[in-house]
Amino acid sequence: MLGVTAYSVLMCIVNILLGILLTLGIIQQGKSVFGISTVMAWLFFVISLLFFLTGGFVEFFTKLGLSISPVAYLVIAIYSMFEMKDLASLNIRSAMRKGILFSIILIAFLVIDALWVKNAVYISSFSIGWSYVVTLIFGIKNRNLE
Repeated sequence: MLGVTAYSVLMCIVNILLGILLTLGIIQQGKSVFGISTVMAWLFFVISLLFFLTGGFVEFFTKLGLSISPVAYLVIAIYSMFEMKDLASLNIRSAMRKGILFSIILIAFLVIDALWVKNAVYISSFSIGWSYVVTLIFGIKNRNLE
């Protein structure tokens, strides 16, 4: 149980930092911000994978769910890489549409966790869920930019 508690506290702090980066990246449409979030997401993926391997997948998934698991950090890392590639080649329309798609996927993770692990979803909802909503709003607002 101590592993689950330590992991959830660590990932709450990590999610706040990652959420700020994702929000700044989508608002500023900045390639460098997504580069930083890519590195951070891969790092957090490895850290969360190590926690999951030491404590067992079943215990962590039943207590914490998908939204702060290695699966979520892998999706964020892939999303950040796609955004960085599109913004580097100035494909703003494609970047915003990918932002919409990935924010819907990550919000779906939160909804699944709300039904599955109930109270544990509050950790990710308050720490990074707001970033998914901001990404969705800015993606929809800027989806037709040239």
